[in-house]
Amino acid sequence: MSVEEHIKSKLMKEIYTDIDKMYDFMVQHYVLSDDHHDLIIKHLNKFKDQIYLISMNSKLS
Repeated sequence: MSVEEHIKSKLMKEIYTDIDKMYDFMVQHYVLSDDHHDLIIKHLNKFKDQIYLISMNSKLS
């Protein structure tokens, strides 16, 4: 694994942790219907996928 890949991996873990914290925050502070709960999960997972693609296809600054 190259240095850049290693750095990207660490950054991705940090970003994913923050996204998971967003989910935890929503669940802890709001009473969500099943539909809203599912929607949050769907959108956060989609966001993770987009962040992953951007990270893998971009160079570090």
